[in-house]
Amino acid sequence: MAGGKETPRQKMIGMMYLVLTALLALNVSKQIVAAFVTINDKLDASGQIIDNSIGATYQTFQKKRAAIKAQKGSMDVIDLWEGKADKLNARTTKTIHFILSQSNEMIKVAEGKSWVKNEDKDGNITELKSLLDISAMDNYDIPTNMFIGGNPKKPKKEGTAILDSIHAYRDFVCELMANYNRGDQQFKFESPEDPSKLREALITANPEDTTKIAQFYRSMTIPEMVEVKNGGTTEMMPWPSAMFDHAPIVAAAAMLTSVKVDVLNAESLAAEYLLSKVDAPVFNFNKIDALPFARTGYINQGDSLDLRVMIAAYDSTEQPKLKYGINDSIAANWEQTEEKSIPIVGESPGDYKVTGAIAVKEKGKETWKPWEFKYTVGKPSGAVSLPEMNVLYRGYENKVKGAVSGYTGYRLSMSGGSISQKGDVWIARPGSGREATINITGVAADGSTASVGSEKFRVRNLPNPTIKLGSLWDGAEANSSSVRAMTRLFAQYPPEIPLNAKFTVVKYIVKVTGAPRNASGTGASLNGAAKALISQARPGSSIVLETDVRGPDGRIRRKNGVIKVK
Repeated sequence: MAGGKETPRQKMIGMMYLVLTALLALNVSKQIVAAFVTINDKLDASGQIIDNSIGATYQTFQKKRAAIKAQKGSMDVIDLWEGKADKLNARTTKTIHFILSQSNEMIKVAEGKSWVKNEDKDGNITELKSLLDISAMDNYDIPTNMFIGGNPKKPKKEGTAILDSIHAYRDFVCELMANYNRGDQQFKFESPEDPSKLREALITANPEDTTKIAQFYRSMTIPEMVEVKNGGTTEMMPWPSAMFDHAPIVAAAAMLTSVKVDVLNAESLAAEYLLSKVDAPVFNFNKIDALPFARTGYINQGDSLDLRVMIAAYDSTEQPKLKYGINDSIAANWEQTEEKSIPIVGESPGDYKVTGAIAVKEKGKETWKPWEFKYTVGKPSGAVSLPEMNVLYRGYENKVKGAVSGYTGYRLSMSGGSISQKGDVWIARPGSGREATINITGVAADGSTASVGSEKFRVRNLPNPTIKLGSLWDGAEANSSSVRAMTRLFAQYPPEIPLNAKFTVVKYIVKVTGAPRNASGTGASLNGAAKALISQARPGSSIVLETDVRGPDGRIRRKNGVIKVK
């Protein structure tokens, strides 16, 4: 690809391109084949430099947008050209993905696995792995078969598709650059298939743009036929055949990398053109205010923070002078510094105010802008509370909450058991000991930590639940019809025990005073024999429920209940 004025980097890439093409015509040795890896790496490095430059250009759109907004100007122009820049970037990403996917497919045939190193969030390939790890570096059958086929005069569609994708990218970007309205003027351009018709096609474009459009068009135009010397004779060959016919895999991959770099160079040229269409300063001072800030306005006794003071719009290459005093409003007493931050040490608890001024150059003259910053020094403290109870129970998810002052957050740890966070509470699980201790650690905004307290707790087994026959609690009295309506057993805590522990009835024995036999079963639902036995209960008799119950700790408890029939 050629045409237009080239930068030194473009000239270097062009030189590599020529060397690469010349080497492909030789009967290369293993060492020369390996040298293509170095060429590819240099091309990739150049591509990264160009890509970083393009990123800076796109960021400048945002800076110009901020300047226009600050001046309360119209956003129509920035919306138009930044929108075109977004389309340019998206189309470039797709084109590079296609080029690298072709290289990846070729290597995959040789190595039996994908060679993709990085993809973006939309699945577009952005980088391949190093060619140095390819075992079949000198295999030239695969590139030839994939891109050329048996007749070099008529390469396969896989080869011509690369050429077509570059020209399609050229046409898309040229038309993106040239087609727009300015007031009542409408500028149009339709990219010609035949480069000889470029001058004619540019007649309807903006005369101010034709040089840039033509430069871009020519830089991205690949000749369909290339002159190739073979055995002392010269012949014209299709571009894919000249590039890939009997080229070792690493040489073909390096060639595709060079095409990718050409696309990045073209994107850089187009992005700078689009940016030039937005007539706005990159940075503008329309108002200047002093801005003091720090990671927090509250520090604990013995801790420190860095207070930074800057102007709202500033030059990052120049650090302004600062004057300041702590709880001192008399300017004559202030300390002066040219450091970027002011060290503040929390020596004792209380409220403080830093008052000062910052030097700002306005119209070449140094002026001082006043500022102030308030902060509080507190004494570290922490507390641990149990919302449900004042002891910890084994085999139960004890909910624990902590509270700290002077810190943005906290962590809990436990000795004599384990503790972990679950949502906005912590779950404590004590061990087999009789006591456990929960420790609380304050966490500051910068990630630093400090221990602020601990609490010791007694450890107990979960209390036994109460047995219910349906809705009838142990010890209740009910008439015969009410008793007969109950068909299920329950084991749970009465309302006065505020624990949310789940118990399951494993098996049961039902006895009725005066009845000759008992009834037994498994699970919580009463079987037919148990129901029949309960229906025989007469006023004055008792129904005895003997159950085995499994708690959340896995233990089986033997628990009885009695219901009196009245």
